[in-house]
This record gives sequence, C-alpha cells and structure tokens, in this order.
Amino acid sequence: MINNFIKYAFIVMLSTITIFSCTKEIDFNQINDVSLKPVVALNLIFFNALASDFFIDRIEQSTIKDTVVIDLFNRGFIIDNLVKAELVFETTNSIDKSFNIKVDFLDTSNRLKHTFTLTAPASPLNTDIITSHIEVFENTSLDALKVSNKIELTLQALSGGMPLNNDTPGVITLKSKGVFFLNIERDTK
Repeated sequence: MINNFIKYAFIVMLSTITIFSCTKEIDFNQINDVSLKPVVALNLIFFNALASDFFIDRIEQSTIKDTVVIDLFNRGFIIDNLVKAELVFETTNSIDKSFNIKVDFLDTSNRLKHTFTLTAPASPLNTDIITSHIEVFENTSLDALKVSNKIELTLQALSGGMPLNNDTPGVITLKSKGVFFLNIERDTK
C-alpha cells in the first residue's frame, strides 16, 4: 500500500512539475516568414570531338563551334531567387594539340552577355590531360547570366603539336555542371 502511495505521489509530483514548468512562448506566425537557401547542382553541357573532326575535306580546320540553347536562366523563379552561380568546366584532352575553348553567353537577340576562355593543353603521349575551370557569377555577371539563353562553344586548335588528319588519335571533351545558390524568402506581413 505504501508502494502504491509513493508511486501515485511521484506521478502527481511529476505531472505538477511538467504542467507548471517554464516554457518559451511559441510564435506559430513565424511559419509565414520562411527563408530557404538551397544549393542545386545540375549538369549543363557535354561536348566531345575526335581529332579527326578537325579534318574536313582533307583540310585541317582550326575551329569547331557548337551552340546549346539553355532556357533555364530566364525563368521567373530563377530571376527572383538566384543569388550566385558557379559553372564548373572540365576538359579532357588526349590529342597532341592544345586548344582554346571560348565560352560565350548570348541573349535571345544573340548579343554577347558574358565570355571567358579555357585552355586545354596538348597531350604528346595521347593520354588524358584533365583541366578544370570555375566561372563564378555574382552581381553584374549574374545579371548577364540571367538574361542568357544560349551558350556558344568555340574550340580553336592552337599551333604546335602534330597536324590533324583522319588518322590522328585522341579526343577532346568538355563537360560542365552548374552549382546554383538560391535564396527563397516568403514574408506575408
């Protein structure tokens, strides 16, 4: 009987402490003020050219161009919430010739908004030589990115190395990914 009395007294005391304990008042209206800062990574571009792609009609070509339409940056959600972008480019070259890779960002009227150039060093032994470049977009360069809807790649073979023909071994590849920093805020006050 004393054990039951002690058990019930303990339960009552614990309940009393729980009921009258100090708690911070919870403001459920905070749900209206939301701030999310996600980071999203996406693959953007993949380009692959054999050494023989620079040899057309028995003439060595010094440049190859490719254009990629990207309708990602000019959407309302991206324009409103994108605060920073990093585009990571990786080149792999196994051709015995160096290349410049010019990356141009164009708007819907084909006006140049941003540009930069990468260099892929020659591979005399036809082994993969990997280089990378990170292009950071903030402030005015971010504004230029947001109005871009095309990326134009220009691969230019530089002088030196072996002349290119249909039998030249090797390949040059370019791949890129975008890392996008968003700031999504909702304030209903």
